[in-house]
Amino acid sequence: MVYKDVVNLLKSRISSPTCNIGDSLPSEKELAEFYNVSRNTLRKALRVLEDESLIERRHGSGTYVRNKHFQASVTHLDSFTEIAKSEGKKPSSQVLRFELQQASEEIASRLQLAIGEPVYYAKRLRHIDNVPMQVEETWLSVNRFPDLTVNHMKRSKFSYIEDECGVEIHGCYESFQPLLPPADIAKLLHISVRDPIIRMETQSVDETHSPIDYSILYTNVFEFQVKYYLPRKAGHSSAQKRGSLII
Repeated sequence: MVYKDVVNLLKSRISSPTCNIGDSLPSEKELAEFYNVSRNTLRKALRVLEDESLIERRHGSGTYVRNKHFQASVTHLDSFTEIAKSEGKKPSSQVLRFELQQASEEIASRLQLAIGEPVYYAKRLRHIDNVPMQVEETWLSVNRFPDLTVNHMKRSKFSYIEDECGVEIHGCYESFQPLLPPADIAKLLHISVRDPIIRMETQSVDETHSPIDYSILYTNVFEFQVKYYLPRKAGHSSAQKRGSLII
C-alpha cells in the first residue's frame, strides 16, 4: 500500500459522521499497525493531510482533526452550485467540451427525442474551493433550449433552465453505481484508478414529467459527500423526492 492509499483511507475516516473537528486521531504507531504500513509511509500521508489543513499535529500532544472536506446535508432539490454556496464554499465549472451532436439511440430515448435530433453535449469539471469534485457529462435538446451557450455551462445549468428559460424543474430521477474510474476521469479528479468513485445518472423532469436533461456524473467520494433526507410520508412521489441533486 502506497502513501496515497493511506491518505484516502484517512480522509474517509476524517469525513465519517463519527469523526468531528477537534477529535484526536490514534497514535502514529496505532495507525501504522491498523493500515499495515511503515511509520515512514504513515508520516508521509499525515504530512499531506497537514498541508491540506485537514489535521493539526501538536508536539507532545497528538494529531487532531482540523477540518473536514466538503460535506453537506440537503433536504430538498438543490443544484451543485446551491449546495456549495449554502455551505459558504465557492463553486466553479471548467467546460472541457461543448458541442452539437446528433442524438444517439440511447440519448434520444433518454430525452424522448427522435434519433438524430440535435442535442447539446457538455463535459464539465466541477470544483468547490478549487478542489476537483465531479466530472459531468450532460445532454440537452437544442430545439428546447436553443439559446444555451458555453457561458451558461460555466455557471449553473439549473439557473439557466429555470431563470432564463422559465422551465420549472419538478424533480429528478437518480441512480448510483460505485466503480473504479477510467484513467481520464481519475486524472481529472486527481485520484488513482484504484480509488472508487460514484457514477450517478440523473434525469430532471418538468411539471408534465417530460425529461429536461440527461447527465452522467463521476464523483470524487474522498472530497465531496452529500447526505440526503428523503421523507417517507405519502404525497412525495419519486419525481418529487427530497434530497435529489440537479447539477
